[in-house]
Amino acid sequence: MTPPPSSLPDYVATQLRTAILGGQIAAGTPLRQEDIAQQLGVSRPPVREALRLLEGEGLAVLRPRRGYVVASLDAADVVEIFGIRERLEEHAAELAAMHRTAEDIADLARLLEEMEAIEDRDLAGFAAANHAFHARIFQVAGRPRLLRMMLSLRETVERYVRVGGALSGDMTVVRAEHRAIFAAFEAGDPARLGSVSRAHVASTGRRLLAALAQHD
Repeated sequence: MTPPPSSLPDYVATQLRTAILGGQIAAGTPLRQEDIAQQLGVSRPPVREALRLLEGEGLAVLRPRRGYVVASLDAADVVEIFGIRERLEEHAAELAAMHRTAEDIADLARLLEEMEAIEDRDLAGFAAANHAFHARIFQVAGRPRLLRMMLSLRETVERYVRVGGALSGDMTVVRAEHRAIFAAFEAGDPARLGSVSRAHVASTGRRLLAALAQHD
C-alpha cells in the first residue's frame, strides 16, 4: 500500500536510512533519484526531499556533478563525533543514575542479559541489542532533545562500527564495559555511571579508528 503523498518523503527516507544503516548500501554509493523512484514506486520530488532529510542526518552528501552519495566517514569525523558523544552521553548517564527506578533497573538487566546471550560473531544482532541497551539509559535521563541528538550521532557511525568490524576481536572488552555501565546504573551513582559511559564511548571510537585504518 502506497503511503499518502504528504508522507512520501518520510517513507522514502525510512527505506533508504534502513538500507544505509544496515549496510545494504555502502558508503560512497550514488543515490540516483530516478533509480530510487523506480524501485520504490514513487515520483522524483519525494525522493529529492528524502535525500535532503538524509543529508541533514549526515547519512548522505551532495557532490558536485555527482548528485547525492552515501556519506563516508574519515578519521577526523570519528574524532569529532565521538568527542561530542563522550560529553553528551556522560551527561545523560549522570541524569539517568539520578532518576532510575526499580523498573528501569529490571529493564536494563533484561537487555544486558539479552546482549550477553548473543554470539560474538553475530555483530548485527549485537548492534541491535547494544542500541536498545543504551537507548534505555538515555530515556531514563528524561531529556527528549538530548536523546534525539545522541541517537542521531550514534546512527551516523553505527554502520561503520558494525560493518567495519570495529567490534571484531574485542567482544570480551565490550561486554565488560557494558557490565560496568549496568553496575553503576544499578547503584545509582551519577559520577561513576558518567565516567564509565564516557570511557565506553572513547574506547568504541578508538576501535573504530583502528578499523578504518586497516581499510585504508
